[in-house]
Amino acid sequence: MKIRVIMATAAASVLLFPGTATALAYPVEDAPLLTGNALYAAGKLPAAGCARKPAKGKSLASVKKHVNALITCMNDTWGPYMKKANLQFVPPRVEVHGTALDKKYERYCFGAKMNPAKSEAVHCFGTNLSIRVRPDWIKASDDIPILAELSSAYAEHVLSLVDVTEGYNALHADDSDEILEQLRRFNLQAKCLGGMTAKSLWSALGYPAKNAGRLLDLAKAEADAKGEFRYFGKSANLVYWTKRGYSTSDPRSCKTWVAPSSKVS
Repeated sequence: MKIRVIMATAAASVLLFPGTATALAYPVEDAPLLTGNALYAAGKLPAAGCARKPAKGKSLASVKKHVNALITCMNDTWGPYMKKANLQFVPPRVEVHGTALDKKYERYCFGAKMNPAKSEAVHCFGTNLSIRVRPDWIKASDDIPILAELSSAYAEHVLSLVDVTEGYNALHADDSDEILEQLRRFNLQAKCLGGMTAKSLWSALGYPAKNAGRLLDLAKAEADAKGEFRYFGKSANLVYWTKRGYSTSDPRSCKTWVAPSSKVS
């Protein structure tokens, strides 16, 4: 979980009309952990070699088993990749919560309240992934949303390991617009690495190639609605960075920190 999310929320709340401020450019400078990170030289993330995922099923127990199998596959793919590049790797500590009927259950992760009605995966402070399973995942016949959500959260874990999160938290900003743009740069980089992660597992886990477009549809759906604060940005940019990660499998393609403001708006 990013410390500056709280700062961004507080700063954004002072804007009376979110999204109507004059668009300015906020280049990220003097931040080598962000613009020149060693991850960018690691090369392409290889295709996963893990066993096919267990069936998702329609019970909480089967979905938990499914989730844990996907995380294990991500560990088995990212771990050797990062060690080969002489980068630190520590697998995340995973907590999977939820019951099919508990509507009031709430889980907090470093100050952020998880949605009580929607399944989600959140990277918490340190090396923790907190995953909440709700009826939407349990009842769904399509498990691609699970892979997409886990891939993005796992990408934040990777960014924490290589100190991108540290570099992001250390950024200076002069106003709320700049804080929000920096937050979008972080979130969109996670989406890009999430696209890489999903691509690495795609064939190994038996997902049909023709269904890859579903990832882009899911990314598009996460865009900030009109009138909301710009935490993730426009649908076109969410699609752009997700597709970029999926198509290249290379973290060099995910350098949102040097992208023009128009690509993180």
